[in-house]
Amino acid sequence: MATYVAVIVGVSLLRNAVNSGFISEKYAMVIKNALEGDFNSDKKLGAIGFNTDLLSELREFIKGNVMGCCAELGTLMAFSSGIGDNIDVEFFYTDTKTTWLSALVLSNCLNECGITHGVNVIGSTQVPLFGGSDLDEGLASLVNVVGKKLASRISRGDDAYVAFTGGTKIEAVLVSMVAWLIGARPIYLMEGGPLIVLPRLPVNLNGSVINALCSAVGGNINANDAQGLIRFGLINATKDGYKVPKWVDALLKVKGLC
Repeated sequence: MATYVAVIVGVSLLRNAVNSGFISEKYAMVIKNALEGDFNSDKKLGAIGFNTDLLSELREFIKGNVMGCCAELGTLMAFSSGIGDNIDVEFFYTDTKTTWLSALVLSNCLNECGITHGVNVIGSTQVPLFGGSDLDEGLASLVNVVGKKLASRISRGDDAYVAFTGGTKIEAVLVSMVAWLIGARPIYLMEGGPLIVLPRLPVNLNGSVINALCSAVGGNINANDAQGLIRFGLINATKDGYKVPKWVDALLKVKGLC
């Protein structure tokens, strides 16, 4: 049985590197503005993100403090010390250039800097979570991208985890829910404290709920079942009746329930 860890990437690497004074001023100002949400700076960061000088500075920052450089590596180091070798790691970043650059550098350094043993980076994937104003669409993307990877590894008999220490609050909430619905275990490194490995919760939908949901997806559901699903938050009431959220539809497909 292999161990698979999906790592949700945030921006602590860039923020810590800039705050430490480790990054050249010509790059630091662009990063600072991008971290503050400036769209033009975020776009510019995408253009300079492949610059070898900036990548080298970030790599050296990581090598100088592997455990403390960022939340993602701190979590992986703490986790791998208790699990051992042969951990497959995949980074997931959102639709900002700050998280893209963080994932790029982390993936590159884990593969080439020799800072860890037995941790194999197998990929880096974008989750289009914040590209639009539709949070339901964002959650559906999270289920489709991260959920499918987790479900695939679990179906192979692997032990699957989700590390969300580096994610923002909404990402942490969403990815924890996805992990439990799929059958993975969330892991979180407390700041200045221990690594918390949350239990794999037996979150399953019973047969009657599945039947009702599948009927709702097909546009055919009775009023009593609809009201029950609305109370659960699995479908939404609308002026025309009800609507199945995109993330619920995506989850049903990932789990092959209907």
